[in-house]
Amino acid sequence: MFVPVGFMGVLVTRRFLPAFACGMALSAVIETTQGALPAIGRACDTSDFVSNSTGSLLGALIAFLIVRFQKSDVPPWRIRGLGAAIACVTLSVILGAVWVTSIQPHSVKATEAVGAAAGDQRNAVAKAVREAFGNHYAVGNVQFSSSPDSDSGTVMASLPVGFVQINWPEGNEITASLDMSNSGKPSGFPVPGAPAQVANSMQAKQTAVMYAEAHFPWAIRDSKIEISPVGDKAALGWLVSWRRHRDAVLMPMRLDVQIDRKGHVSQLSTRKASDVSVPPTHINKQKALKLAKSAVPGCQKAEVGELLAVQKGSNWHAVWRIMVTCERSSVIVHINASSGAVEMKEKHQNPA
Repeated sequence: MFVPVGFMGVLVTRRFLPAFACGMALSAVIETTQGALPAIGRACDTSDFVSNSTGSLLGALIAFLIVRFQKSDVPPWRIRGLGAAIACVTLSVILGAVWVTSIQPHSVKATEAVGAAAGDQRNAVAKAVREAFGNHYAVGNVQFSSSPDSDSGTVMASLPVGFVQINWPEGNEITASLDMSNSGKPSGFPVPGAPAQVANSMQAKQTAVMYAEAHFPWAIRDSKIEISPVGDKAALGWLVSWRRHRDAVLMPMRLDVQIDRKGHVSQLSTRKASDVSVPPTHINKQKALKLAKSAVPGCQKAEVGELLAVQKGSNWHAVWRIMVTCERSSVIVHINASSGAVEMKEKHQNPA
């Protein structure tokens, strides 16, 4: 994209370095503006700056070679050293001030690779579709999104009204979204026996239970069921969730079914996992709160979530998941409920 910038810059100035520098400066201004003004809908990406600068360098080099070996009576621009230095310093100070005050940098280790799924992956996602919806939907295009430096990832299949994805290679997690129809008609999965209109949470619960009994009976046994509205005044229906606890520790299984107003399944999230054993817990909620605050000094507000069973390597243990809120950021802290050790700190910037 910036090859013409460097190329035309040399043709105009008859100088290589000023043209290349102007290309770099223009790219820096563009990326800084995108990072400082989220409202324009673009993101600041250092890889874009590098590629733009490389393009400017390539264009300037090509034009410089042409100018160098072509006779011309046009003299090179005369650059005032002091003025150019002042302009460069001023621009650098302005860009630096914007970066310090308005831009929060984030590092990205790698990007996922997306390609056509293999035969066993297609079979696995087709099996998941049949488990969740019987033969109601035909599976369309299937792709595999691989994790960086790993054979694991996500298998994604398109459906006539949405998509289904599973984790790979385990295949024990299913996620589906069925509310993507543009026709205006109900696009979710119809539950046999469900009312034509779901008017309240109890009807949504009954519909979700009928669906779960037919498709995911493993999630119902000894599980606690919760219902919550989705959207303003449950405009999008109700989310019905199943969770299982053992000795007050939340087990890794889950089933979440969203029932819309037409009695259809519009969203689905499952994780089929056996109950696990964890070491005895010695850290109660109050002590976990104190440990989390100590791990994030200067932040006073903390909220304790559930006591979770978390896998580390081949072993399972219980952790307290605690949200510590600071002035400009929030930190999710995992406290080992057996040893009191801080196992994870995940920082998030608070919305402006």
